[in-house]
Amino acid sequence: MTTAPDAPPPADDRRGTFGVGDDGAWQVRFERRLRHRPERVWQALVDPDQQDRWVPGVRIEAVVGGTVTYDFGDEGTADGVVLAVEPLVALEHTWRWPGEPESTVRWELTASGDGTVLVLLHRPLRPEPAVDFGTGWHAMLDALGVHLDGGDVAALEPDWAGLAATYAAAAGRG
Repeated sequence: MTTAPDAPPPADDRRGTFGVGDDGAWQVRFERRLRHRPERVWQALVDPDQQDRWVPGVRIEAVVGGTVTYDFGDEGTADGVVLAVEPLVALEHTWRWPGEPESTVRWELTASGDGTVLVLLHRPLRPEPAVDFGTGWHAMLDALGVHLDGGDVAALEPDWAGLAATYAAAAGRG
């Protein structure tokens, strides 16, 4: 994890990066290499049945102006509105978390060999909640990968404390 948020991580590193973009905004960035073509990854992002398989409670209505809901039960709910839909390329929506300024989440897909590079960028953020958001995005992206690979997402047991400690240290708060 680095303060150069646009630098790609090593191919085997699933961690996100924190940092300040060129415009001075704090952000969280993930880059994941997936073994599936962009068409397959795109369907997992926009198909409600598949959304429910990798993270129950996620609903992204993939049309401009569509609604977005990330219902995490007792943890809280983020909502938003879809801002951009570029099939097989990008999906962007607002993120409204109670008590925080509105931010934007952008999912970008790029074909790479027989697979896809998925970049998730969440910004602008205040540094304080970025650790929690980074921890959550990490677990969701892990679940997406397991879903795409045909695995049992319900069997995933994220190391929440370990992830939180990793991201707190990366943000200079650990």
